[in-house]
Amino acid sequence: MSLASEVSAIRSSAGLSRSAHIVIVRVDGAGALDFLQTASTQSPYMREGRVRHTLLLKDDASLLADAFIVNIDDGFLVIAEGPSEAALVQWLEQLRDRAGAKNVTVRGTSEEWTTFGVDGPYAWEVAAAFMGPTTLGQPYLTLSRREDMMCLRAGKTGEYGYLLMVPRPNEKDAEAKLHEIGKPLDLVTVTREALDVCALENWHFSMRQLRKTDFVKTVLTPIELQLQWRVVYTREFAGVEALRARRAEGPKARVTCFTCSAPIAPGQRVRLAGMDGDIGEVLASCDSPTLGQTVGSVLLDIRVAHPHITFTAGEHEIRTCTASLVDNKSLRIQPHKHSYATRNEVVTA
Repeated sequence: MSLASEVSAIRSSAGLSRSAHIVIVRVDGAGALDFLQTASTQSPYMREGRVRHTLLLKDDASLLADAFIVNIDDGFLVIAEGPSEAALVQWLEQLRDRAGAKNVTVRGTSEEWTTFGVDGPYAWEVAAAFMGPTTLGQPYLTLSRREDMMCLRAGKTGEYGYLLMVPRPNEKDAEAKLHEIGKPLDLVTVTREALDVCALENWHFSMRQLRKTDFVKTVLTPIELQLQWRVVYTREFAGVEALRARRAEGPKARVTCFTCSAPIAPGQRVRLAGMDGDIGEVLASCDSPTLGQTVGSVLLDIRVAHPHITFTAGEHEIRTCTASLVDNKSLRIQPHKHSYATRNEVVTA
C-alpha cells in the first residue's frame, strides 16, 4: 500500500501500526516518584491512570526523549520516543545513581509487552471493541486497563489515537483480533512513516523531526523547538541549568511551520529578500497527501521566525504558516453519536 493511502486511512477511518519506535520502561520503588521528579521537565501525576506528557533532557538541555509518564501499581511507566530501550534504561540508571536514589529499580519491558497504535477519526471504535465500551469515554492523556491489557489515549496525528499494550505472548492473537474488528471499518495497516507525515501536517512534535544542523552553533532545546509548554522552570530536573541559561540568553532561532508547492529536502538553507546570507534551515519536510503540497518545519533566525512570511529555499519559495494545517475530521466526530457505518452523516465543513 502506498504512503498516500496509509495517510488517507488515518485521516478518514483508522490505521493500525506496530509501535516498535516506542519504548516502555518501568520505574519502581518507594522513591520512584521523587526520582522521576529529577528526570522529567514536568512533575509526574501521583494519581493512578493520569498521564503526563513531558520531556527528558540531556545535561546540555537537548532532547533525549518525548515521553509519557503514568503511575501504575505503585510504580511508573515511562513511555518514550527517541532513545532505544537500552539507552533509556542506562540514562535513568545513571541519573538514579547520581541522585542517590538507592530504593529505585529501572527495567525495560520489551520482553513483556507489545504495543499497537490505532489512529484515525474512527480509531475509538476499534479501541472500544478491543478494550471494552468504557474506552468510548476515556479522556485524553489517561491510561485504562482491562484484564492483562492497557490502553493509553494519546495520539500525535491530530486524530483520535490510542496505544494498546498487550502481553507479548498474546500479540499474534491480539493483532488478528484488531484486524477482525477493523475489517468493517476499513482499517488499514500503516507504517511509522505515515504517522510521521500526519504528525507534521498537524504540527505535533516528533523526535524524528530532529536532525543535526550547523545553522545554529548550539544544540536545539525546548526553547527553539517551541516545547516550553512542557517545561516547569521552577523545578529541578536533568538539563534545567543549561535550559535556564539558554532562556536567560534569549533564543537565537525558532522552529516554524511552512508549506511549499515543490519538494524541499531537509538541510536546505533558507534566505529572505533584503537580508544577507542564510536566514534558516529546513529541519523536516514531507509530501502531504492531505494538502497536496510539501509541509515541514524550518529553523529560522529569531528575527524572522514568524508565520505568513515568504522565503526562498534553493529555487523554490516556502511560506511560513500558523499550525495546524489540517482540519481534522476527528474534531466533528462524537463517539456516543457517530460511527463509521454512518460516516456520511458527519458534517465535515
